[in-house]
Amino acid sequence: MKKLHLVNLEATDNIITPEQFEEINLASPAVEIFTDFKVHKALMIDGDTMAVTALQLMLKTHVRMNIVVAENDNFIGIISTNELSEQHIVAKLAKGIAREDILVKDLMIPKSDFHAFDYSELLRASVGDVVSTLENYQLRHCLVLDRESHHIRGVISTSDIARKLHMNMDLNVQQSFGSVYDVVHQKASSM
Repeated sequence: MKKLHLVNLEATDNIITPEQFEEINLASPAVEIFTDFKVHKALMIDGDTMAVTALQLMLKTHVRMNIVVAENDNFIGIISTNELSEQHIVAKLAKGIAREDILVKDLMIPKSDFHAFDYSELLRASVGDVVSTLENYQLRHCLVLDRESHHIRGVISTSDIARKLHMNMDLNVQQSFGSVYDVVHQKASSM
């Protein structure tokens, strides 16, 4: 049996990520920039969770969006750190609702108000097509629907697109999708 030697980690600063090896650009297939729930478990939160608790969890885990579910994990909406902002909480407080009574389902975007990409169409699209569509609809997140199976197949996020395109920007700052779109196109034109 071979004896393996352990090494010191003092000079180690970073953890490698798959994005560091991906060569993705606006012409790349769109499926390369979406989070596929067949590969990655969807980030879900119960609609009856207190809004302040949900925000704390999301900030602690660096998650910007969760799928909101009810009983039996039935999809009822989407919640992001934007909907959980103090501004939205204060609006509920002004209506006489106590802070501890404000739930995720009270602030979420209901599924009836949400749009989705068709997975079969996404298979034939490019990253540039997705960026353009998200910009046109001014969306930060968009679900991907597998219409054949009637399942939510995944999600596309502007922050994921920016990271995979190796864009140098602070994604913790609230930005419109237009600013992400501008940076992507500036980067593409400089290549």
